[in-house]
Amino acid sequence: MTTFALRRIGQSIIVIVLAYTAVFFVLNVLPGDPIETQISNPENPISDDDAQALRDYYRLSDPAIVQFGVSVQRLFAGDIGYSLNSGQEVSRLLAHALPSTLALAGVAFVLAAALGFVIALAAVFAPWAGVREAARSLPPAFLSVPVFVTGLIALQVFSFSLGWVSAVEDEGLKSTVMAALPLALPVAAPIAQVLIQGLSNAAGQPYVEVLRAKGLSNERLVFGHLVKNGSIPTVTIVAITVGELLAGSVITETIFNRTGIGYLTESAVRNQDTPIIQAVVITVSVTFVVINLAVDLLYPLIDPRIGRVAGPATVNRTRVLRRAAVTA
Repeated sequence: MTTFALRRIGQSIIVIVLAYTAVFFVLNVLPGDPIETQISNPENPISDDDAQALRDYYRLSDPAIVQFGVSVQRLFAGDIGYSLNSGQEVSRLLAHALPSTLALAGVAFVLAAALGFVIALAAVFAPWAGVREAARSLPPAFLSVPVFVTGLIALQVFSFSLGWVSAVEDEGLKSTVMAALPLALPVAAPIAQVLIQGLSNAAGQPYVEVLRAKGLSNERLVFGHLVKNGSIPTVTIVAITVGELLAGSVITETIFNRTGIGYLTESAVRNQDTPIIQAVVITVSVTFVVINLAVDLLYPLIDPRIGRVAGPATVNRTRVLRRAAVTA
């Protein structure tokens, strides 16, 4: 267990380092001067003095490797630079935008997990074949409709037609739930699909007949045994969907006029504000890696067999989960 944990922590650190290095060189070493772009932008010009200050700060006249070293040094000091568009500290802009995105992603995740769980239970254990088939057809439908389409439909129905939520003002939880619903649908789809497969495999195991012969009720069998054994592979999908939530927030926050990470990213891309883009990409990468690391470390606690298999050598998580699901 200790070896497995240390190996996964080391791999996560390597991924974060490689992500930061790749983002830095892609955004800062490509041909062109981002400061000059801002100077020549008629919508948001900056003075020559401010431009020179930014050039000196980012050491644009130095070789790329020197710029990278200075960037890493400042990163460890908590300095991630200044916006080329507004001149504000990037850390302050992120701190302002992050709570809104976390609230949106959190509500969307709860909705997606609940919806995926209900769909999977209906698809596997519903007593009517028509209900089971209808439930199995929902995940592909959720995946096939773009987020911006469901977002516009939700805005039209709940705001303009029914008037339940304002399309302009932030009404707290109601506004967050309305924005989270379109984001939750494509995330619920893979959760439901993997959970359907896991529950189907668990329901076909020999121990199910043994438990039925002992007089165990269907409710205790499903929620006490099958859900526990069949939901282990779903933990992987739950971790992967974090990236989907963060990526989908760009479109969702733009449609619903929410000032979060997605809106900040869209604005930075539109204005070619490379320090903000770099900071957002690194923040999302670290978040994604940390959550997947936490899930990896949680697996041996959920099923000790995973820890025993992963101990001697590096093991692909999907292969281990498949083996665990089959032998459950």
